[in-house]
Amino acid sequence: MSSSIDMSGPLLSTMNRGGWTSSGTARSLFVESLGDESLKDQIGTPSLTESLESLKKQFAAIQLGSEYFFQALEFLKWTEPNINKESPEEQQRFHVLLSGLLLMRKANISGSTCLPWEVLQTQISKTLLNSGISANELSPDKWKKWLLRGFATGNKTSSDLKKDSIFIEKNSLLYFSKFWQVESHLLSLLWKRINMKPDIPENSLVEKVLETVLVELPVRFGEDNLRLAEEQKEAVLMSISSPLLIVTGGPGTGKTSVAVTLLRVLKRLGLAESPALAAPTGRAAKRMSEAIANSLNSLENLKELPFEQNLMKVALEAKTLHRLLSYRPNTNSFKHHEYDPLEHDLLIIDEGSMIGQELMISLLRATNSELPYQHAVPRIIIMGDSQQLPSVGNGAVLQELTMHTGTMEREGFHETQLNVVKLLKNFRQEIGDTAGHNIHGVAETVKDMEHFQSVEVLFDSNVPNHKIIQRIKNLEEFEQEKVVLLNQANSPDQLRHFSKWWMDNYLSDEKFKLNAQQNYPNDAPESCTENLNYLFEHLKHFRVLTATQILPCGAASINQKIRECWLAETGVKDLYTRHYPGEPVMVTENNYRLQLFNGDHGIFLKFINPERREVELKAVFVVNGVFKTFFQYELHHLQTAYAITVHKSQGSEYDNLALILPSLNRASGVDVAELRSIGELINREMLYTALTRAKKSVLILGEQSVLEEAAQYKVSRYSGIGTALASKEKD
Repeated sequence: MSSSIDMSGPLLSTMNRGGWTSSGTARSLFVESLGDESLKDQIGTPSLTESLESLKKQFAAIQLGSEYFFQALEFLKWTEPNINKESPEEQQRFHVLLSGLLLMRKANISGSTCLPWEVLQTQISKTLLNSGISANELSPDKWKKWLLRGFATGNKTSSDLKKDSIFIEKNSLLYFSKFWQVESHLLSLLWKRINMKPDIPENSLVEKVLETVLVELPVRFGEDNLRLAEEQKEAVLMSISSPLLIVTGGPGTGKTSVAVTLLRVLKRLGLAESPALAAPTGRAAKRMSEAIANSLNSLENLKELPFEQNLMKVALEAKTLHRLLSYRPNTNSFKHHEYDPLEHDLLIIDEGSMIGQELMISLLRATNSELPYQHAVPRIIIMGDSQQLPSVGNGAVLQELTMHTGTMEREGFHETQLNVVKLLKNFRQEIGDTAGHNIHGVAETVKDMEHFQSVEVLFDSNVPNHKIIQRIKNLEEFEQEKVVLLNQANSPDQLRHFSKWWMDNYLSDEKFKLNAQQNYPNDAPESCTENLNYLFEHLKHFRVLTATQILPCGAASINQKIRECWLAETGVKDLYTRHYPGEPVMVTENNYRLQLFNGDHGIFLKFINPERREVELKAVFVVNGVFKTFFQYELHHLQTAYAITVHKSQGSEYDNLALILPSLNRASGVDVAELRSIGELINREMLYTALTRAKKSVLILGEQSVLEEAAQYKVSRYSGIGTALASKEKD
């Protein structure tokens, strides 16, 4: 099979086979500006040799956008104008450069900042072999050199070629240079933070304060006084001496108890005069606020405790990281940085798994100070579950930071190491919570799947019941307080049946329907707080989760089906075309003018206009602790929220949830390339994250084979943060 590169022969039409076009390239933009149709046909897209056509199909199969292939092709024509078409080695070099560019781009889109050379080399080899190049012709020992010295135009020296290459190698990891610049900046900020020396009070004072907080004035956990496990106490003690502390653990491991205790201890030690609480999303910040406030409210004689009263105000002011850092949407930047730093002495950040590298850089910059008259923030505590889905942005920062934990011996830990406490003990198993026991057991089995010989362990009757998923034959067999699977293909008819069942079981509450359908006075947020609280609280108890927003089993499709059931049930099917009374909605993009943020939940209700005496449909949201209403025209980034994606559910918790798995059978009308893309969404982290959103029951709908595939497929995000920190600690 020929692998010759023909860039000057007859040109194909703009549209290639398989629906791929050159859209997004400089060539396509030039073609669009032409008025002569014959010229458009001539210069639309370069013809492709058999090997390049095969490369194109391979990258189409892994859902790399067509514009990337043709952009890379055009880029190589520009940077490598003197390719010798007669030289097999030159032809191979061209294919290696093209494959390397595209494979690294795919890795970046999937969240990695780099690739280990062995991984990239293997991927390039597979790609070239599938393109028709013989294994005997391959020269893998030269590929790294080609990538590191390629992509430079003009007459340049060897050192210039290496310096100007878009690839760079660090610790046997290959990066695009721009991603290495970001990662090296983050490493520098992390190391600067770790090397800070916060003031540490005398041990005798620390012991006295711990006695006060844990024995004399304990918060209550249910009917009992809170008693910390040894690992929780270790986290509290480490918070005193650590400029950066990572506390990680799954649901039920007591992260909130740690947060409340260390807040109270640091407050009494004078180390939390101006603390702040934050999380990546509004929903996560609200949940953090509620959890800490509830713990503080359990204290006897709270009104007589000035420290705790102050902390209650801090808890109620928990906010998103973007609000904490004062995001400026017009410039896509933050107000706070090292020359305008935050004026807090303690930050506690929850849901750390959702923080990507760029946001972590912004956080560390804002907590540093280059001003001679202002100190950096002395202490940052980041909490979260490192086993959850990684951030939407590049990297898996929390996962990387927890790779290499410091010693747990307080007397012996190094002053220049990152301190990490892993909370392993699960308290839900000790309080007679059958449902929590089952959910935790299944989640732990999923998390540790690589240690089991077969995925059948999820259903094995020989395994203790609390660790397995029960199988049911129909929805009528569903029992609360269990994790169950309804093994079905998730056909349109089956999903319609589920939607009706879901509405009957969770949305047919008479009080909810009455409150959702009544007409409210225009000042409802002030006069009808009790009704609105009931609506919001009711909707917080249950949710449908999906792997994706699109496709037949995605959130948009499920929302439409439940909408149809709700409108038919309430008798207003023909009265509303877009939004409707009782519709739960979620904000999908930050709106700083309205103080509505990505992930905020609201509900549409009917209001009486006092002037025209007409009914108006408005959305109600909780903004800064109070109910506020908004007209439809004010809200541009909303989606119905009976069903949301697993990604969007992070930071939330529900009593009951249903997880809808995508259908991967070919009969669903989804093409093979799309199937492979869906496969990247169905993974162990997604399943674990979904399971740990629930407190009482989980209903999984989909094929058992899809569930098993999800449990076996682990997300691989490559980054050099953990390795670089570990190697520096050893130096």
